[in-house]
Amino acid sequence: MRAKKAKEYVFSDLLGMEAYCKSHYAEYYSKSNFSCNVTQLTKGELLTSSICAPINDVHLELFKSNQTLLYEEDANQSSVAFCWINDPNRVSESNTIIGGHKMRELSIAGFNRLNKTGGNTWDIVGANTVLCCMSLKWDKLKEQIDKMNAYNAYARLEECIGIDSEAPSSSQLRGLFDKHFQHGVKCSQSFYDLAIATLEDSPESENLFTVRSDKTDLIEDLVKLLHEDRPGLPPLTIAQITQYLNSDSKSLRESCQASFDMSILQLIKSIRLEQVKKSYLNPHVPKGLRKFTMKQNALYYGFNNWNSFERLYFQTFSESPEESIDKAGAISVLVSDLLRQRK
Repeated sequence: MRAKKAKEYVFSDLLGMEAYCKSHYAEYYSKSNFSCNVTQLTKGELLTSSICAPINDVHLELFKSNQTLLYEEDANQSSVAFCWINDPNRVSESNTIIGGHKMRELSIAGFNRLNKTGGNTWDIVGANTVLCCMSLKWDKLKEQIDKMNAYNAYARLEECIGIDSEAPSSSQLRGLFDKHFQHGVKCSQSFYDLAIATLEDSPESENLFTVRSDKTDLIEDLVKLLHEDRPGLPPLTIAQITQYLNSDSKSLRESCQASFDMSILQLIKSIRLEQVKKSYLNPHVPKGLRKFTMKQNALYYGFNNWNSFERLYFQTFSESPEESIDKAGAISVLVSDLLRQRK
């Protein structure tokens, strides 16, 4: 039996990427009502690449973008994610943060989502960073944990955001992942076994794993709040955001700076700019109507001065609002089959 083909998807806009993520996730976890928001945090023309290699019960993906992205998704009880950075030459200092865990050479993170039902999780994927993502089905993983009496692994899933692991099982898990993308692994069981072993064998030292904290929850609530759409009402001010989050402005400012390396105002502008751009790309609205409501959409998201907005928009996306609308009709997703090496 041959392994299924690996496919590479290339996106030039984040609306297309979000639609792809939702449909691809539903293919693996049909019972989960998945949604996501992606925001471009750095300036320049966007190009992202996702290589997916299907296998039963495991979602495997290599992701890379030429811009730093803020990726948000709903927490769920259907899957558990394991993410790490692929940088074999150790040439870059990544600013990637997965679920609040600062990613380094030995880091694996993303799996703490089970106790955030009804909430959201966030990741920052650094520009030109190759991110390896493995998503396992929670019901199958839990069944295997119970069979192995892997109580430490279960505790890690409940408490930790991420770990820095030197355990042999961690290296073997990464090696199996690489092997799958090169040759095609046909059975998913080894991914589950090695994921559990990595969690079970992870060290107890506090500086090698990250637990949930008030700061992590605050940032999760902040990015979710900035996407709240209040029909007919103006966007929230910083004072209102602070009040909604029941936080003092200093704590919020420091947490935002530490997580995103930008001020709250800069983060707000980035998210709202992306929301405006997605309204310009909306395929369900006729092109003529999108052009007619172009200025109203910018005003809706808090950009009161059209000339200033146009300059900021072009500085961020390297195109004008009109160019975004004109490009929306073109194919924005390129898909190609990748040939795997034979064993």
